[in-house]
Amino acid sequence: MKPRIFAALATYNGERFLPEMLRSLCQVTRPLNRIIAIDDASSDATVSILESFQEKLPLQIIRRKKNGGHRIAFSDAFHEIQQTASPEDFVAILDQDDICIPEKFSLLENALEENPAATLAFGDACVIDENGKQIASSWRKLAGISSHISTISRLCGTNNVNGCLSLFRASLLPKILPIPDWIPVYDEWISLCAAKSGNILAIENPVLNYRLHGKNSIGLGPQIAMSQSLKINIRVSNGLLQSAKLLTLTPEEIAFVSEYKNFLERSLSHSCNFHWIPWLWKNQCELYPGCSASRRLKKIFGASLGFPFCKRFLGKN
Repeated sequence: MKPRIFAALATYNGERFLPEMLRSLCQVTRPLNRIIAIDDASSDATVSILESFQEKLPLQIIRRKKNGGHRIAFSDAFHEIQQTASPEDFVAILDQDDICIPEKFSLLENALEENPAATLAFGDACVIDENGKQIASSWRKLAGISSHISTISRLCGTNNVNGCLSLFRASLLPKILPIPDWIPVYDEWISLCAAKSGNILAIENPVLNYRLHGKNSIGLGPQIAMSQSLKINIRVSNGLLQSAKLLTLTPEEIAFVSEYKNFLERSLSHSCNFHWIPWLWKNQCELYPGCSASRRLKKIFGASLGFPFCKRFLGKN
């Protein structure tokens, strides 16, 4: 029997772009078998729009009474999928404001079927603005995303997989769930679980039109303050160490995360940590994947200054 494709869709006040996204799902060459739509307490016409497509799409709508954010919404959808999905099935992720190209699911499914060791496949995207005008022909090039990164880079918080561009094996769900609350972005956790369970496969084809409109939960977005970034990465490092057994981290990976956490804590509280430069230099490719040699050198020097110095002399927040 042909594997099924389940899809998780999180919606919240998405009436402006949701109809176009749902219409694109009606035109895909590889139809979805079931779509779990978790509405995160929308106050607009989002739920009515979803209901209007139930005769055209295999939509199951679950309404949350209280807004909990996209991480919880997708976690709820994955829990629902897990009840009926078999290990050989696939799981897709949908965002309410994008437009799927017709071949999206067939491209990703074929990539996984042709590569049995791969646990997740993800594609590229064309980038459009709120009016549907193309901004860029490649999301990866626009955002500076590498097609391939190491597991160590993922343990440092680098993620090259957008959930909406991916398809993963349902056999991953037991490892993914529950999505921990210390992870800042849900697809960062999914890609890490996938990398530790097999291979992640990048395909060059665009699989959707990725819309940037200023209110994306995830996008190019504003830069995070230096202090906040350090605190987030410290929290994630602690979470990774606590989840080392679940993730089957190797002793080398555990040692790296421990050292990375020590560096982050030192950087947050102390200035001029130049004794860390040899460690930063040794691990520069994992810490700063996709950067040129000159940019890595600049990042190494900046990281060694520490937050107190950067706050006082460089005006960092």
